[in-house]
Amino acid sequence: MKRVLVATIDVEPDCTLTWHYSNPLSFNAVYEGIGKILQPLFRKYNFTPTYLINNVVLEDQKSVDLLSSLQSECELGAHLHPEFIAPDKEHNQYAGKKGVANCCFYPPAIEFEKIKNITELFSCKFGRLPTTFRAGRFSAGENTIKSLEKLGYLVDTSITPHICWNDVTRQKPVDFSNAPEQPYWMENNDITRKAAHGKILQVPVSIAQRKRNQFKELISSGAGLLHPLRKYRNQWLRPYYSNAQEMKFILEEYQSKYQQEKVIVYNLMFHNVEVMPGLSPYTKNVQQTEAYLRELEKFLAHCSNTGITASRLSDLYEVFRD
Repeated sequence: MKRVLVATIDVEPDCTLTWHYSNPLSFNAVYEGIGKILQPLFRKYNFTPTYLINNVVLEDQKSVDLLSSLQSECELGAHLHPEFIAPDKEHNQYAGKKGVANCCFYPPAIEFEKIKNITELFSCKFGRLPTTFRAGRFSAGENTIKSLEKLGYLVDTSITPHICWNDVTRQKPVDFSNAPEQPYWMENNDITRKAAHGKILQVPVSIAQRKRNQFKELISSGAGLLHPLRKYRNQWLRPYYSNAQEMKFILEEYQSKYQQEKVIVYNLMFHNVEVMPGLSPYTKNVQQTEAYLRELEKFLAHCSNTGITASRLSDLYEVFRD
């Protein structure tokens, strides 16, 4: 059995404590957060992250230059917040704005053009087409995946197993409650189901369910998923939602659950802005940021010490195709 860690990081401009983009717009969480904090940390433990970049960052040349310089030790992919890109672009000025729209609720032709436009922008900036993708707010749907297939993508990582998201403007759910936890080829008409001959590989964010009675404390910051009537808590492989010990639980849970598989994949997810103080609601000050980074480093050290190997997101396409 081979155990593999992919680190999928959503790359955004600097944010505020309410997830609005900074005003004036700034990119310190790219220049310093990735360049001086994250990449040296991944390099230390010989892990290869996948940075999924939104179009606001792609339009900042200094960010592009920094990310280009790191391409030999990371992977770059696309991350779409649809209101910030044509057609039907809602914001020409990004400062102070917040991504709240869900990709999958746009008309299919409009969603396709938005994905096409960020794909072409990425290609213009880096000289190659992206092959990996994550929808903003994890809001992929059937048309999203069909669009990715038409545009030459190989891997999507938008699905969050056990989670049903609510769209606050349309009052419609984005329901991944029954999605698999391990990578799978998607059914075109229901992307939460495995297909025998799917063309896009889904690599879900690693989320495990734990029964409530496994916890000494019932209060957590974890995505608001601790309603007192719920039987389970969803444990994310994500530094703010889970400390290092809790993330180790997911490794153990998956290893036990999927021990008959040839490959077990762990998908660690977070945002670049979370590693700097005051640029997200998760790390509001220096003390919180230092604690966050300590837990992340403990987890990476544990993975390294226990024989879990690194993988770029796109490399899994070949692994699972074989």
